[in-house]
Amino acid sequence: YELELRRIPLAEVKEWKKDDYAIFHEDHKYFKVIAVRAAIHNREVKSWTQPLVESVQEGLIGFVIKKINGVYHFLVQAKLEAGNFDIIELAPTVQCLTGNYRDAKNKPPFLDYVLNASDDLIRYGTFQSEEGGRFYQEQNKNIIVEADDSIPLELPENYIWMTLNQMNTFIKFNNYLNIQSRSLIASIKFV
Repeated sequence: YELELRRIPLAEVKEWKKDDYAIFHEDHKYFKVIAVRAAIHNREVKSWTQPLVESVQEGLIGFVIKKINGVYHFLVQAKLEAGNFDIIELAPTVQCLTGNYRDAKNKPPFLDYVLNASDDLIRYGTFQSEEGGRFYQEQNKNIIVEADDSIPLELPENYIWMTLNQMNTFIKFNNYLNIQSRSLIASIKFV
């Protein structure tokens, strides 16, 4: 993959609007960039303003897992995202804002499987806040779902089955597994 980036003036960005408080998509999808004024009395700088990214819906971050030859494998995608150091990083099976895709014709692969997983196939599920210096009230559902027979061993070209050991090897190096993968892997309990 190749990703070409170029700067354009904010006034030339299509389908995005701004008002006195935010920059937002005209369909109120994806995210907003909002201005925040912060004040904390016990810091060197007592007050400041900064932009924050506010998601307009919850996200979904999920791995599908499957036993292959008696060993659990994780369904991993090579995900192209703006801002990645090396264009693509290894990401969970599904990583998206669900509201953008629930009724879309071009859904990410495996989204419906993860969204409609029966309780007996969900191995882990929780909501996680992505609060911090860049995000405002962002929340993602983190989930690990075991595959049933409808999930094949053969996959679309940017997906691969990987063992936990293989992914842990990639964690040792920068810019291979994205933060969503690393966070979800950290939630795995060993018995």
